[in-house]
Amino acid sequence: MAATKLKRQRVSDTQKTLPNKTCFQTELPDSSSRTAPDNDEDSASHSYSPRSADEFVDEHFIQNVSGVLDAASPLRRSDSIRAKRLAAKVFERLEALISSSPEAQLLGTTKKHGRSGLLHSTKRRKRKPAPKPAPGLAGSSPNGCLLLLRWIRLPLLQDGSSDGACALRNEEMRSWVSSFIEYVADQLKQVVAAESSPLSVRRLVAFKGHRSAPCDANSSERIDMALAQGFRSLGSVENVEAPEYANTVALIEVRQCLSEQNCAYWQLAQRTHTLHSTQINRRFAWGLTVCGTHVRACLFGNDDILASKVMGVATESGRKQFVTLLVNWAMCESQRLGYDSTVRYNGETSQWEIDVWDDESRVTHTYIHERTLFDISSQFGRRTRCFIASAKENSGEQPAPKVLIKDAWAPTEFPDSEVVRDELSNLRTIRDKLGADNALAGTYSHLEAGGVVQQMQTKQKTADDTTGSIFADIDAAVLEDVPARIHRRVATTPVGEQLKSVRSVDELIVVVSDVMAAHTAIVRRCGILHRDLSTNNIMFCRDDDGMVRGLLIDFDNAVLQSDLHDEQRPDQIGTFPYMSIGNLEQSSVKRTALDDWESLIYILCWLGTIGINREDQNNVEIRSNLPICRWRNATDPFAHRVELSNVIVDDLLSVIQEHRDEALGRIKDA
Repeated sequence: MAATKLKRQRVSDTQKTLPNKTCFQTELPDSSSRTAPDNDEDSASHSYSPRSADEFVDEHFIQNVSGVLDAASPLRRSDSIRAKRLAAKVFERLEALISSSPEAQLLGTTKKHGRSGLLHSTKRRKRKPAPKPAPGLAGSSPNGCLLLLRWIRLPLLQDGSSDGACALRNEEMRSWVSSFIEYVADQLKQVVAAESSPLSVRRLVAFKGHRSAPCDANSSERIDMALAQGFRSLGSVENVEAPEYANTVALIEVRQCLSEQNCAYWQLAQRTHTLHSTQINRRFAWGLTVCGTHVRACLFGNDDILASKVMGVATESGRKQFVTLLVNWAMCESQRLGYDSTVRYNGETSQWEIDVWDDESRVTHTYIHERTLFDISSQFGRRTRCFIASAKENSGEQPAPKVLIKDAWAPTEFPDSEVVRDELSNLRTIRDKLGADNALAGTYSHLEAGGVVQQMQTKQKTADDTTGSIFADIDAAVLEDVPARIHRRVATTPVGEQLKSVRSVDELIVVVSDVMAAHTAIVRRCGILHRDLSTNNIMFCRDDDGMVRGLLIDFDNAVLQSDLHDEQRPDQIGTFPYMSIGNLEQSSVKRTALDDWESLIYILCWLGTIGINREDQNNVEIRSNLPICRWRNATDPFAHRVELSNVIVDDLLSVIQEHRDEALGRIKDA
């Protein structure tokens, strides 16, 4: 069957900043799809219903993709051939177990499904002599083998049943699926031990986590099963009470009924979003759904989720595919599992190290991760992360200066209706043209290093990290509607604090004045328009003497003014609550600096209404009743807004500057 997906209009990155009820993402008051949430805010709740699951799958899943399973095989040809050979040996042992087991003879051997979906054997046929048991079968748990066989012979229920019955069956099925995976891991260990040359493989362990959330989760969200990397010190799965996201290779959603396939997809996507945001070294993720004896592997991309064809464990061919997938996951490079070779954990120092490749100097800069400032807020899109880090190599006696590392998957192609955006190029232009201006120093993101992430392919070879390299095994026709993206990472200084940390209105005035002075210089001297002023993108730095300085960050949506033309329809872009009226209305008028100044007015209106910092901000309950909140929930985004088209920016800037000087005097006196 060819890869299938309902026809839909492609949603661009710029549109994803707007509320989207069918897209699984956390909508936050002060965030676009690129910036992370405020921990104070309530995240979106996800109601569980077949209809919403169907809508999600229709929008984000491409099903029956042939190349998904190939994407798990080792990159090196010699390793791929070896994995295929070892998988064949494990499969041979599995089939020997099935053919020789009394349980299998009792249940009967069947390879076909009846019209109702139940496994059955309607024709008496001559039984072939059972093959001799392969070496190593005696080492497997008898109870585990019995559970494995029960799953293989499980009748498939295409019709639903009572919740209680399904819950019971699902719990039983988790044990059956776990036994299958454990059996493959045991047999792989034995066949590897028999190899003439040494070989290191992962031991994949299936944890049944349905009774509790992973012990390192930030929420009480429960998972069905987790496929984790086992360690030699772990005798078996029973040695660990609960799985950890940090060690999870892939999550597994288990259902008894075939009719629950879309719900399994949907739940898997939700849980995998949490997995992805927990592991800072994740580029992409894998997952499995099990509905009856139908197993599907899911490859989570930035814009779509690719689901494999069915691996039916009730058939020989399906079992062989599933065994091969598990063996490939045990033997492939970590990059093929979705891990980032440029973000690694140093066991000696107990620290994460992050590499930033600089395209200009052709040098790799290594930084020590200190904390994560912003994490992935959406399963789809750029998947922007921001880390605070310090240089690993520091020759001076003073502590290494801190940098802000921004990691994002930027699109490489833009629709005709959108202007090309290149944050790295814009940051270089700003650095080169404003770097010598001491008056503006520290008021904008200064580029220290940046470029395309160089992902390790083999021990001697690296390559640009792109979605094309991740999906290299997928037919190009399947990816025709999937945007191409490139993985970029930049390190900038200084490192600021969030706007909600200002201590007074006077400090807010100083911060806003500095930011808009930098904004004006960038527009007039660099020809770059920011286009996304928000409470997340205005930050500040505090000196040792307590004085503050505003900082403008995040040039993700910035464009060259020369690229904006009157005949071109402007794209709707920015952070929803603070968009200008023209931006909200998607008018045909060319965007200018006036739109950013209008955004500033809405930011000040918002802060003036709810409070400027953590101490005096109204709680969520009070906020929900304020008329201004209609900006944020999209029920009336134009309420109480003002048109700025008749305001002269120079006059407004001078007024702000005048109040800045007064505010600085009051801060010093305090």
